[in-house]
Amino acid sequence: MAQQSKQSAQSTHPSFFVLILVFFFWGFLAASNSIFIPFCKSHFNLTQLQSQLIDFSFYSAYFIGSLILYLASAARKVDILNKIGYKKGIIYGLLISVLGSAIMIPCVNKEKIVPIKETISDISGFQVEQQLQTSDRLLKIRREKNPDTYSLLISNDAAEKYTSNPQLLAAIQGGFTKDEEHKQYAGTFTKANLEKIVTVLDTDYKQTVTFGYFALILMALFIVALGFSLQQTAANPFAILLGDHAKGAHRLNMAGGVNSFGTTIGPIIVSMLLFGNIKGGDVSTDISKINTLYFLLIGLFLVAAAIFAFVKMPESQDTEAFETSPKATKSILGITFMFILILMGLILKFELPLFIAGIVGIIGILFFAKTASSSNSEGWGAMRYPQLTLGMLAIFIYVGVEVTIASNLGALLKHPGFLTPKGLAESELDPYVSLFWGSMMIGRWTGAISVFNVSKNTRKVLCVIVPFIAYAVILGANVIKGNDVTVLYPYVICIVIQIIGFFAGQDKPAKTLMVFGLLGVGTVLIGLFTTGPLATFAFISGGLFCSVMWPSIFALSIAGLGKYTGQGSAFLIMMILGGSLIPPVQGGLADIPSIGIHASYVIPALCFAYLAFFAFRVKNILKSQGIDYESAISGGH
Repeated sequence: MAQQSKQSAQSTHPSFFVLILVFFFWGFLAASNSIFIPFCKSHFNLTQLQSQLIDFSFYSAYFIGSLILYLASAARKVDILNKIGYKKGIIYGLLISVLGSAIMIPCVNKEKIVPIKETISDISGFQVEQQLQTSDRLLKIRREKNPDTYSLLISNDAAEKYTSNPQLLAAIQGGFTKDEEHKQYAGTFTKANLEKIVTVLDTDYKQTVTFGYFALILMALFIVALGFSLQQTAANPFAILLGDHAKGAHRLNMAGGVNSFGTTIGPIIVSMLLFGNIKGGDVSTDISKINTLYFLLIGLFLVAAAIFAFVKMPESQDTEAFETSPKATKSILGITFMFILILMGLILKFELPLFIAGIVGIIGILFFAKTASSSNSEGWGAMRYPQLTLGMLAIFIYVGVEVTIASNLGALLKHPGFLTPKGLAESELDPYVSLFWGSMMIGRWTGAISVFNVSKNTRKVLCVIVPFIAYAVILGANVIKGNDVTVLYPYVICIVIQIIGFFAGQDKPAKTLMVFGLLGVGTVLIGLFTTGPLATFAFISGGLFCSVMWPSIFALSIAGLGKYTGQGSAFLIMMILGGSLIPPVQGGLADIPSIGIHASYVIPALCFAYLAFFAFRVKNILKSQGIDYESAISGGH
């Protein structure tokens, strides 16, 4: 007790500055996926839905990890994490992530080489914009939007020997045209000539195709994120514990700012690892270059785990018994069943219908819990409160919309006619991806102002200045990489709109969530009905409006839960599952030729609409319970 009192007298335990490292890791790797996804789509010859399985593996680990902790605690009737301690929980989580990173390296390097003639059936079944790359990375065969139409893409380095081949010229209508933007030659042909072209590439040039083991990479990424799940479950309450509890919000906001810095530089660093400083062109690269990242992460994870192991830190004194809630547990198991249904869809190659069915099932379970618990609250635990069940769905949708905008952004920017006539190359995506994740940093740094003890006028001034400081950090990171940042200057308009939104929200969670939800709907609609820089920045600004939604949703969802607050928080963390399920649905819609990647962004519009509805509905629910629904400050996290 004396030790705890002594700790409370300190503002912050020195080990907190070690703890924020793990917040950086989460943001860095999660945002890096936005660059890794379009790269893997090309490298592994994937559909857009299949490429989104990176998010599926990453974010489903959060759900599985939280589920295991909850069910184990319910079975033993003791909070497992409290029993082992937050410190050990973070150490174990780091070691699990080390294991996943170590497994990733051989998985990346495991490949199978086959003659190109063996891929004819694969190419015949391609979705629009799906492509196959030869082992030497000089040739690509891509399915085009027009029915039964393909393109043969030849790197400038190999153009001379292929573009003069009479058999290829006979099969390609109109011959080859030079694509200066992507540093390649392109020739269009019909499906009827596919076998002829592949045969020429096989017999005349002995071309082969290298197949990687994408499923193994997904498994390794799942293990890394499983460690993150344990780290995140322990690190958030641990940050409160490491100092004066009254100043815990300050520490969480600082940690959130560090997390957002990780999301900003992650895409830039991963792009540098894969493509170097090459600008423009359809750059071919070796996936094994990503090994550098995972060797680095192994070292950092081990160093952080060693510091946690040897540094003396306070531990929680919470010995409160774990309360079982059988009806809530059945609902969580029902959600788990829906997740298993989606897994079956992946195994049976019936992905999109079962993804949609699973999400509809999860929504149905939550609304059933809300209705059933209102008539008889016995056994429902935290789910007896409608603000929590609606909030679980809000967290599910919030994480989903945040991730899906970013993860499908690469495919959208590569799509011909959206931002540029021929689409961006993979090596040109990182400024825009980093701007999206940097937008999260802009909002979170601005949202964090409200928790500091400054005058009202000073806060207003900072709300104008801080967003532009964060914006300057984003530009600076891109300048260091060598990117042209002048293309990002018009985004200032979006930042001004967000600043107006902050003032309209008045630091009140329900109002802030409502304003940003409606702004999200509006900007996504603008993006859907336009193209070019306007549409691009409209979609990217979704990051600005997502930035402070998490703390607003969290504060409103657990308001008035009393002794069920801890259980309610655990249920909300489980609903990070939305980040694994919503992006593949958007990817699946993008694979449908009549919809395409641009129109698939109707999914974020629907998501923002629910979040605005939740803000309106929960305000009335809390008001009916006599709860001051605007007492919490909606700072960034």
